[in-house]
Amino acid sequence: MLDGLVGLFFLILMGVMVIIFLSSKRKSRKLKNLPIPDHLGVRAEIYLPAVNVLEQSLPESYKEAVKNRILKKHPDWHDYEFEWIFFELKRFFLINTLLKSVPMFSTRVDDLWHEMLMFTREYELFSKNVYHELLHHVPNPDHPFMSEERGFFDWIYLSLFDTTPNSRDIWGGFLQQPINRAILDDFRKMPNDDLMRKYFRNNSDLREMNRVVIRKLKNEIFESDDVKQGKKSLAIPPTSSEQHYFQYALGAAVFYSIYEDDQFQEQMQEWQPSEYYKTHPGGGSSCSGFACSTSNDYDSGGGNGGDSSCSSCSGGCSS
Repeated sequence: MLDGLVGLFFLILMGVMVIIFLSSKRKSRKLKNLPIPDHLGVRAEIYLPAVNVLEQSLPESYKEAVKNRILKKHPDWHDYEFEWIFFELKRFFLINTLLKSVPMFSTRVDDLWHEMLMFTREYELFSKNVYHELLHHVPNPDHPFMSEERGFFDWIYLSLFDTTPNSRDIWGGFLQQPINRAILDDFRKMPNDDLMRKYFRNNSDLREMNRVVIRKLKNEIFESDDVKQGKKSLAIPPTSSEQHYFQYALGAAVFYSIYEDDQFQEQMQEWQPSEYYKTHPGGGSSCSGFACSTSNDYDSGGGNGGDSSCSSCSGGCSS
C-alpha cells in the first residue's frame, strides 16, 4: 500500500515537472523573423491618420534609446524580436487612442512599455502629442485570459488589425475568452453618443473612427440575433488566409459570447482549423494592411487600399 502511494507521488511529481518544463519552453519560444506589415497592418484606411500621428510622435532616437535598454535587460532577444514587440506596442498605443481604458495582456510588450517610461521627458512628449494627456501605465494582469476585458480587447484588436503568427505569439492567442456580456448589452442598447462618453476618448479628431467601431460591433450583435432566430446561418468558413479566418470568427465570437458564453472555448475551438497555426508565405497571408477590407466591412465609406482576392464577412454569417 505504501509503495503504491510512493509510486503515485512520484508519478504526479513527474507530471508537474513536465508541465513546468513545457510551460517554460512556450514562454521562451522565439518569434519568427517575418516582414513587419506597413501602417501597423490596419484593416481600413480611416485609421491611417492616427497611425501617422503615432509614428511621427516616436522619433528614431527615442526608439533606439529604448532598444539599447531593453536588449541589455533581455540579451536573448534578437533585433527582429525587438522590432516585432515594438510593433505590437505601437498597436496597443493605437487602441489607446480610441478607448479610455486598455488593459495590457502581454508580458513582453509590457516590459517594453516599462522601458519607454524610463525616459520621462520623451514619454510625456509622446503622450501629449498622441493623447493630449499622459498615458498612464496599466499593469499586466497575472492571468490575462481570466480578465473579463480580454474578450473585448481581442475583438477591438482584430477589428483594427490584421494578425500574424508573431502577433498571436506575443499576445498569447486570440478569441479564447468571451466578450463581457455587460459590454455587449451596452452596445446593443445605448445610443452612439452615450457609448462614446462611456468607452471612448474625447478626441474630436477620432470621432469617426470610434463611430466605425461602434457600428461594426452593433452590426455583429444584430447579426447574432438573426442567427439565433434562424434568419441566418453561422457556418465555419473555408480559410484562405489568417485574416479571412479571423474576420469570420469575430462574428462567431460575438454570437457565442451572447448566447453560449458557458461553452465559448469549446465552440470557438471548432473555428480553429489546422491552417490557423501555419505560417503562410509573406508573413501569414496573401494580403496585407487594409487590402482585405472593403467599405462594407465597417460601413465606413473608406475604400480599399488596393485590389484584393480576399473576401470578408464582418459577422461571419451567410443568409
